Amino acid sequence: MNRNRLSLLGSLLLAICLYINPLTINGVAANTADNIKAVRTLHILNWGEYIDPAVIADFEKQYNAHVDYSAYYSVEEFSEKLFDPANHFDLIFPTSRVINTLEAGNRIQALDTRQLPRLNELRTDIFQQYRQQDSNSLHGVPYMWGTTGLGVNVEALQRLGIGQYKDSWALLFDPAVRAKAAQCGIALLNERDELFAAALVYLGYSVNSSNPDELAAAGVLLKDSVAAATYLHATQYRQDLPRGKVCVAVGYSGNVLADISGYPQLAYFIPREGAAIWIDVMSVPTDANAPDLAYAFINFLMEPHNAARNSNYLAFPTAMQSAMPFVKPEIAANPAIFPAGGQLPLEALVPQPRSTARLKHRLWVTAICSGRDWCSIPMTSFF
Repeated sequence: MNRNRLSLLGSLLLAICLYINPLTINGVAANTADNIKAVRTLHILNWGEYIDPAVIADFEKQYNAHVDYSAYYSVEEFSEKLFDPANHFDLIFPTSRVINTLEAGNRIQALDTRQLPRLNELRTDIFQQYRQQDSNSLHGVPYMWGTTGLGVNVEALQRLGIGQYKDSWALLFDPAVRAKAAQCGIALLNERDELFAAALVYLGYSVNSSNPDELAAAGVLLKDSVAAATYLHATQYRQDLPRGKVCVAVGYSGNVLADISGYPQLAYFIPREGAAIWIDVMSVPTDANAPDLAYAFINFLMEPHNAARNSNYLAFPTAMQSAMPFVKPEIAANPAIFPAGGQLPLEALVPQPRSTARLKHRLWVTAICSGRDWCSIPMTSFF
């Protein structure tokens, strides 16, 4: 038998062996329809670092999926990414106060509650507050909630003689107190509605006021506060407060608490005058390419152990009552994370009329741009 025939016979035997015993890669059979399932991609738009990476990894493994996670750090950035025609998301995590605007613009779909078997495991109070914001149909499922308050360097404030205001919006809005706080640095969260809520509640008004006179008064306070602040930024305070570059920071409860861990001179306070409660929800866009995978992810996050893992990782309060037995005691018992009912004046931010949003934005632009030769903030806002 010549070499050509031997070569041909060898090739045939190799082909037969591969057909009977498929090539394996890392112990997994390859190139067969029975052993390969196409990995699907779930495109998510969410606040930055807002899910325990281990929870995402477990979902990917269980559902043979890849999570493409796009992060945003402000409501304005959320709208930019969501409305960019180059982007398509299967699941988004908006703040509840923009739900009605998204629904009115046909940006999100009404959810099929039959596919959400754990809805009855949500905290009743949080779910009821959210339902007052949504329309008759359900367009979102509460994920996390919390407060916007003050991260402070207590020792620095005491040295300046204003330690008694450590838990007061006076650090921003009382001229004499603010002037002293500015000596060690004030960082403002770059969020229009959150800062309006702070100014309104300091003045004794509802955080959801639509009264033009009350909003104008709040706008004046914000104008003076912005002028005295070290900066406005969505995230910079998270690095600067622990590093001692600022001594007062307006921020989200879980973010501040996570950042100040291990720094005994730092603390987070829900201001004595009151504060806004925010609720972040999970919604499915109308143009989602993988809505079934989005529902699977929503249910995965609502599973009690996974909801607790996220709460433990983030130091934010989960909306799942069924998760509470698995939340770390030091987190569940911390009133700065899980404020007790009636402990302080707390009011949920809710959707407001477009006319109110436009007025607030005009006042916001005035506050930010006052005294500057130029200003890059958009003159209009979708929300």
